[in-house]
Amino acid sequence: MTSPAREDRSLEQSVLMAATHAFAKGETSPELAALTSRPLDWGRIVRRAETERLGALLYAVLSPLALPAPIRDRLRAAWLGARRQYLLAIHQLTRVLSAFEREGVSVIPLRGPTLAELLYRDPALRPFTDLDLFIQEGNLPRVLSLLSELGYRHMEAGLPLSLELTWRHAASFVAEAPEEIPIDLHWGMVDYPGLAPAAAINHQDLWDRAVRVESAGDARRELCLEDLVIYLALHLAVHHALSGLIWQLDLALLILRYGDTLDWDAVVERSVQWQIRGPVFFALRETRDRLEASVPAWVLDRLRPVGLRPTLFDWLRQRGEERLERLDYLVPFLVMDRGSDILRALASAAVPPASWLRCRYGRASVLGAYMAHCARIGRVCARTARASLGPAR
Repeated sequence: MTSPAREDRSLEQSVLMAATHAFAKGETSPELAALTSRPLDWGRIVRRAETERLGALLYAVLSPLALPAPIRDRLRAAWLGARRQYLLAIHQLTRVLSAFEREGVSVIPLRGPTLAELLYRDPALRPFTDLDLFIQEGNLPRVLSLLSELGYRHMEAGLPLSLELTWRHAASFVAEAPEEIPIDLHWGMVDYPGLAPAAAINHQDLWDRAVRVESAGDARRELCLEDLVIYLALHLAVHHALSGLIWQLDLALLILRYGDTLDWDAVVERSVQWQIRGPVFFALRETRDRLEASVPAWVLDRLRPVGLRPTLFDWLRQRGEERLERLDYLVPFLVMDRGSDILRALASAAVPPASWLRCRYGRASVLGAYMAHCARIGRVCARTARASLGPAR
């Protein structure tokens, strides 16, 4: 028997799902109208929408319907805040891209305002908390110097810049100006947790296929559509553990708008070549199942991992919509293409190189750094066990 609390959570998620689906389709569905006519805990719905970064979108979709006045006001405030953030971010992005262009540094904006303009009929409805910029690794020294001149400093967030430059493919930088949002600098498409092997992506191919697009009078580079599908799928599967409606909506809108012209053969071939079939499969399947994105069945058949992993993910999802969010360390390992990749990732997590340990934990003693690492791995394992084996929500 379903508990009242779990039924409430299911109803709350159903409202968000129906609103997101209505936005993707460009129409208010009878299901959404029926759901909002029922007695609802609107406070819980709005809190969940804010967690999912869907407050502004929820206002745009639900504003024609009858809502309690306090809820309408709260959602409208989110909508106004999103519009202000969008305008400020466009100004910031234009300034940064102009500086890069003056220095002759190639850059591709990822997500943020650029993705909003490409996919959303009202770009201000796509929230973002940073500007993601993709650069060529060989330009890293110049870019770091340029960001410093523009007033940005590395945002540690627990990881020193030396570690991110040596062992990762991204780093975050915060602006001195309080009205500006951070910049996430990428010189690779994806990072698995810890010391997991990097995906075998040929980044030069991404640059060779990039297209120049006119936007508000400026010419920008963007990933070609097929590479953008792969990138958004990786972002959803690896960086967000297949959870988060906003990340699923990005991928769904791309497929809904361009699915008929996408070269799906190229998507499959690159995923196989780059050994990222698993994350691309799970992201595309999740988007199809939740938001009815028209992913061809043959694409999923060619990408489908062997073994029981699809069944395992179905089991985890059925135990609660929020469960995958708490499995942000486990899911990226499970979506890896090959069992050998998973084993290497686990081995590197158990016994990392001494240089990585010293850099990661800031300890001169390798033994002290390893003990700190073991304590952290223990906490991660305990949290993962509670999330995957605990009572269903």
